[in-house]
Amino acid sequence: MPKFRLVAFLGLLAIFVSGVVCGALVFSTLVYRQSMASAASRGSSPPVAEFHKGPGGMDPEQVRKKLIEEMRQRVKLDDAQVAQLNWIYDETRAQFDEINKEMNERGRALWDKQVAAVKAILRPDQQPLYDQLRAEHEAARKRRHEQQGDKK
Repeated sequence: MPKFRLVAFLGLLAIFVSGVVCGALVFSTLVYRQSMASAASRGSSPPVAEFHKGPGGMDPEQVRKKLIEEMRQRVKLDDAQVAQLNWIYDETRAQFDEINKEMNERGRALWDKQVAAVKAILRPDQQPLYDQLRAEHEAARKRRHEQQGDKK
């Protein structure tokens, strides 16, 4: 009898966990679509589109729509398959976003390590000059980023 209770408990736990996972996926998809709709209503592209352009300079959402339409026509996908394809694309995008976040964090850590190594070879009188040079470079980078943002 105790083995049956354990199996029943594990089964209920698996159902609960799968419900939580499905709920999280649906919620994240709804939030993502709402942010896309909000960006579209403002006439702007989603933030990720500013950094990643696909074939022909299209933003990722345009590329996705084109791919889905091509799959629908050439591979003859039905509506259920299109929904599944959208889910697959959502999952893949989420995984790429996580990889990009991780790479940005690793890149920042590497950059900080480089700055520390450069400061270690400088004399005390050179360090403020280096800090000033870095601040100027950072300000120029921010100006370029703002100018590029204005063009889009």
